[in-house]
Amino acid sequence: MMHMRSALAIAAVLALGAAGDDGPETPQPGVPADFKLAIAMYGVAKEPISKTELVVHKGRAFLFNPGPPLEVIIHDPSSGRLEMVDLKRKIRSEISFKKLDEYGSQLHNAIATAATKREALGGKGNQIAAAMSRDLIDPHFSASYDPASHRLRLSNSTIDVEARGEPETDEARLAAIYATLTALARMESVRDPRDIPPFPRLDALRALVVDHRLRPTELSFVYRLAGTPQKIRWTFRMEPSLTKRELEAIATVEAIHELCRFARFNRYGPTERKAPK
Repeated sequence: MMHMRSALAIAAVLALGAAGDDGPETPQPGVPADFKLAIAMYGVAKEPISKTELVVHKGRAFLFNPGPPLEVIIHDPSSGRLEMVDLKRKIRSEISFKKLDEYGSQLHNAIATAATKREALGGKGNQIAAAMSRDLIDPHFSASYDPASHRLRLSNSTIDVEARGEPETDEARLAAIYATLTALARMESVRDPRDIPPFPRLDALRALVVDHRLRPTELSFVYRLAGTPQKIRWTFRMEPSLTKRELEAIATVEAIHELCRFARFNRYGPTERKAPK
């Protein structure tokens, strides 16, 4: 049963075919050797909420999501955008890195403005809510790092983060992982603006990958917001080569991509999504 859903995603694809000057430098981009990250996301339960596979081939990253919908997200750094391909409906769309940056700025400003308004209303409840909002957009984490276990702890009054990784000497591979995971996190906030903002996850990835040169193996977040604390955890298992089946799945995606109808990003999903104009 291990990796069953992600294996099903690739099987379904085959069936359908019958990323400050004062801080550390980011990992150097390049074309890494092919590899795969098996990614699982958990809540409080032992069983994962979702499993996806990030397959990197000739510098391009393909995120296979068994869905629903059955979807592949393609990250090609040279193109300046993310592409989404709905394999069942044969619809594709895209969003540029520039649009992701614009949306991130809009989201940050909107939350900051809302926090300022709550503070102006006065009262303890409004002050607490405003402080939580600011922790989500400008985390200003305190950090501690254990070099023996490669464990990084980040925290503020609202969020606790535990991140683990493995030393990675391959700069091109580290760059590909960092660029793709951050782009995907930014896009998730565009697709679901009601979700927790991406800024704490982006800060955690930067601290782990850029500051400590670690390939992520686990990211765990506890958000102490209104009500019961929310826990989200991701695990990342790397495989340093691709199988024939994965290469065939990529070829199938590329073939289907040519047959897909193009839709604007905010018209791509089964229901209209809020997106930057």
